[in-house]
Amino acid sequence: MSSFSSGKNALAISDRSGMAFPYKEMVFEWNGSFVHISEFEAKHPQLVVRSHRGDAQSLRNARPDRTEPPVPQLGTLNALQAGPPDIEEITVTIPGHGFKVGNTVRINGAVSFFPTYPQVSHIEDVDINIAAGHTVTAVTSNTFKFNSNDQITGWLNANAVPGTTTVYVDMDGVLAEYYQAVATYATSVGLLPPGPDWYDLSPAIEFAAIAAAPTNYFSNLAVRAEANALIDLVIAKNGNWDVLSTATSANIIAQKNAWITTYFGTPGSGIGRAPRTTNYATNFDKSPYGGANKLLIDDRTTYIDQFEGAGGKGFKYFESGGIKDFGGSNMSVTLVSV
Repeated sequence: MSSFSSGKNALAISDRSGMAFPYKEMVFEWNGSFVHISEFEAKHPQLVVRSHRGDAQSLRNARPDRTEPPVPQLGTLNALQAGPPDIEEITVTIPGHGFKVGNTVRINGAVSFFPTYPQVSHIEDVDINIAAGHTVTAVTSNTFKFNSNDQITGWLNANAVPGTTTVYVDMDGVLAEYYQAVATYATSVGLLPPGPDWYDLSPAIEFAAIAAAPTNYFSNLAVRAEANALIDLVIAKNGNWDVLSTATSANIIAQKNAWITTYFGTPGSGIGRAPRTTNYATNFDKSPYGGANKLLIDDRTTYIDQFEGAGGKGFKYFESGGIKDFGGSNMSVTLVSV
């Protein structure tokens, strides 16, 4: 069987230069070219790129940081406190609460005992514990405040339908500084003992003060600081509004009509904040004005109950009768949104 010659005396032609070289000095390149050793070129490293894994960064048993869910904070036995007379804010004591102005907080389980009279200073637990929560208006390290009437926008959004609903707004205590004037006058004539609050203002004292008051008593009432903003809100949500107050004489009706015209414009004129109509319930009964698509903003629980009993929907307006603790046992407060 034949075999290949060693080629020690042979010449070979280079695939690169085409020149003849001793066969024994020839080599193969990586691509199969048969070249002289002097012409040899190694394979370029970039033609055989090695793969490299990325640097390890993640941990197999990592516990990443997270935003902790809100945790209810417990209130004190007397966590709820009304502010100075004529103020709408409620102060809540929660040591180290950490809330900020503008936060929305939800109060749960509050059991309070706000006074039944004057009714303007009464607030129901259901309104304190409302699911929508309250907006924080002021804070200290251990307390925060919220406006007790801060849900009126949501209430109007849910119930007012422009062109369909009638929104009645009470005058005394909602638009006018009625209770401040009654307490001041009752104290001046000896019907009410001097003091920093209105909680001794009974129905008998209130009616006696009104009966003894000057004939221009109602026309001289001051307007509440929040009145214009309230009417602007009602107009924005419903397009218009109507007055629904009470009166026991033609003189009182005339005084109240004059007061409304002075501060809001001529009723029915359609100019500015003027109401469509002024209405006055007799016998202290507002139920005849209730019914489907009828809304009432009033400071008295009695009138709200009458109105709702007739099929309407009412919003109980609050105004503090003076600084005083009103319970709040078993309550907790949870941050809803920032």
